[in-house]
Amino acid sequence: MTTTEPTTGPCVSLSMGTLSPDLRVNYSYGMVLGLDEFVQEQLYQQEKTYRHRRLLHGYGTSYGLQVSVDPAPDSGGDYVIAVSRGSGIDQWGREFTVPESQCLRLQDWLTAQEQAYPGIVGEHSDGSGAGTIYVVASYAECLDGLVPLPGRPCGTGEQTQVASRIRDSWTIELRWDPPEMPRWDSDRRLGRLLASVAVVEQPQGTFPDENALFAAVRGLADIAPNGPGDMDEFGTPLVAYEIARWRAARIWDEIFAIWVSEVRPRLEPDLITPSRSSDPAILLGALQMYGLSADVNTIYDMHAEDPGRPSVLNTQLIQELPPPERIDREPVELVTLVPSPPTAGAFTIDAWFHLVDYAVTLTGPIQVTTEAGATFAFTATGKPFAQGESSTYANVWTLTPPTGFKPTAGQQLSARFASDAVVVGGGWTLNQWRDQRGVRFLNTAASGGAVLAYTTANGTTSTLLSDDAQNEQTAQDPPTAAAEVAPSAATNATPTPFVTITDTGATAEQLDFELWFHPEPWGTRHDMVVQTPQVRAYDETTGDPLTVTGPTQDPRHGNVWHVTTNAPAGKSPFPAYVRFVFPAEDFTLTGAASGSTALASWIDSGAVEFTGWDRGAASIVVFHRVSAPGGENPDPAPAVGRTTRARTATPKTTSGRGQKR
Repeated sequence: MTTTEPTTGPCVSLSMGTLSPDLRVNYSYGMVLGLDEFVQEQLYQQEKTYRHRRLLHGYGTSYGLQVSVDPAPDSGGDYVIAVSRGSGIDQWGREFTVPESQCLRLQDWLTAQEQAYPGIVGEHSDGSGAGTIYVVASYAECLDGLVPLPGRPCGTGEQTQVASRIRDSWTIELRWDPPEMPRWDSDRRLGRLLASVAVVEQPQGTFPDENALFAAVRGLADIAPNGPGDMDEFGTPLVAYEIARWRAARIWDEIFAIWVSEVRPRLEPDLITPSRSSDPAILLGALQMYGLSADVNTIYDMHAEDPGRPSVLNTQLIQELPPPERIDREPVELVTLVPSPPTAGAFTIDAWFHLVDYAVTLTGPIQVTTEAGATFAFTATGKPFAQGESSTYANVWTLTPPTGFKPTAGQQLSARFASDAVVVGGGWTLNQWRDQRGVRFLNTAASGGAVLAYTTANGTTSTLLSDDAQNEQTAQDPPTAAAEVAPSAATNATPTPFVTITDTGATAEQLDFELWFHPEPWGTRHDMVVQTPQVRAYDETTGDPLTVTGPTQDPRHGNVWHVTTNAPAGKSPFPAYVRFVFPAEDFTLTGAASGSTALASWIDSGAVEFTGWDRGAASIVVFHRVSAPGGENPDPAPAVGRTTRARTATPKTTSGRGQKR
């Protein structure tokens, strides 16, 4: 018979070597149940529960356990640290419950620390007495319920008693260093990494590809030991990766496969069998001390924080949380180019930027290229909305060509806005702004992040540019008879304007517009006709809505409609900057074969995609600039009731540009 030492346990035979967390008792009639069977039963159920929590739930506070600090009522330099009642799961998957609030006087702990480890307080505080103490918690257990153990030979009264119960308990302690929690930190890093991925129809190639995304996921295991120091920094851009919609599901599956098969097995503690040498504690809070005296008898100030404190959410809350919005970031127009009217004394181009709530600075000349390929450096001058505003940052910039540049009417021009030539708001370059805000611009260059914008000159029919440029264009672009120009089929690079907006009259009180809709812009035959247009208008400079009267259909063309709005309020409403919004749900089209259909359904059918299409708001946005009556230098504002039509040789038009998918 094997007998244990009198101080270690009862005098019974044990064969504990057969205990294992993957064994459960196979009960049978007539089977003799001994200590091994009962211990094995507990071990199996216990370890299965711990593993379930580690693998599928994680660790952290699930209820209460709030850390607070208050000055001790009977001492001027001491503080009472309290932890409220609550429950949590430690890093080994063990649940613990603190049924009542716990508290500790800080000076007692500091004094005990200094006595046990002389100089330790000074090591963990700077010269001014500032330092940090961490509050941690974990599961613990203790023996309870002593009962007599009869029949034990040669034993005293104390030795004939044994604990009949194991009580679940807890450990709450103060430490100079926080516990390492690489799994919690890595979960948070993966969440932020996935939040930086944008799902788009077609990546533009300006963001890292999917292989770089996979490498970033694998790299989370390498930075896990770094701790949570980078978790609250804002250096990571909102959008760091772009993936194509048609590959999104496969890429997501690959990311999760890498996470569960390659990254999680490299993190500590191990999820299947945590090392007994690993730290099971979880962080509850950090205590910031200020002005700690050398004799640890006085603390000037102290407060509690909880940076990086892990939490475990209940599943009922999780099922109520909205799914993360996977935004399909459609390309938007950065800038609209508005050429000066033919009546102006000299040719200029107004560059109107569309960065909501932010103005821009152009740091140098802007390169403008003609359809013949000749490039000219246009100087840029800020054009504030109101008198007295700074022109350093402005939404509208006037581009002035070099001496001798004089375009012909209808000449196509393109302007190149390099990333470092456009400074947004607080000092971002165009590329930095795009990455921080997750914006995709129309007509982005293949490399360098420059954005191109296009316009048609409302010039005169006089000499084109310089003599050399005139000869170059004539050689490259010989005249073509109109009858020889055939409509081309839509391609991914072909513009798809939704509407051409033409000024048909402007006074200080009223603006008149012709809206020429292009619901079916490609091909020679157009069967789709606007049936019920929906139009809203806003003053871009103030955001105020403009009252829209109409629209009324032109009797000669079913896709031409006329609307009237009030002029923007103010002493000098011109030039007027108007934002038109066309809600697509109630905007109906009709066709000989298709019948009546909503514009939104027409777009979703894949028939066409328009510039300014906002899928989330189900509307199309088009920007338009209205010149002052009589040109850019109008006469004094007309008296009330007096009507002055716009005196321009050619109506001013604006049409969106886009691309068909």
